[in-house]
Amino acid sequence: MGKEKGLLEIRIAGLSEGIYEYDFTCQASDFTNPELAEPGFSKEIRTRVAANKTDSEITIDIETKTLAEFNCDICLAPLKKELTGMYRVFFVFGEPCSVSEKQSEGYRVLDRNALVIDLTKDVRETLLLSKPLKVVCIDNPECSVYREDGAEHSEEKHGAKSPWQESLEKLKNKYH
Repeated sequence: MGKEKGLLEIRIAGLSEGIYEYDFTCQASDFTNPELAEPGFSKEIRTRVAANKTDSEITIDIETKTLAEFNCDICLAPLKKELTGMYRVFFVFGEPCSVSEKQSEGYRVLDRNALVIDLTKDVRETLLLSKPLKVVCIDNPECSVYREDGAEHSEEKHGAKSPWQESLEKLKNKYH
């Protein structure tokens, strides 16, 4: 039975030592993952792979970029955000590990006779890890208080502190 061709593969058969760069473009719908099939990932995904091959290993650096569409978690306004993710994985030439041996996520054993390295799973994981946990718009002053510089931004714009800022200031003064 033949193996299914991966979405993002680099050919390593006959590759001499050195640094090689690859560029891939795909769609989120190309991955078999429901989280990437969400409407937010409707734009193309650009992936840059840098492979550094030595005699004993191949180091792969993966960088993903895409423009995703989200809704603000506070006001539900639609926003677009560029997502960038980076990941490094090491492939060491050797004998495959037995099932009892634990393999690290960033370190894998690769057969010397391997023809290709399938990076589809690694790119998918890099995309999922680049998704923000909290999405907040910057145009709405009510939402911007949750940003790192939101307190100064909100205070400059309105000139007065909100009730929660006043309460926080009282607590700060009480303990300092």
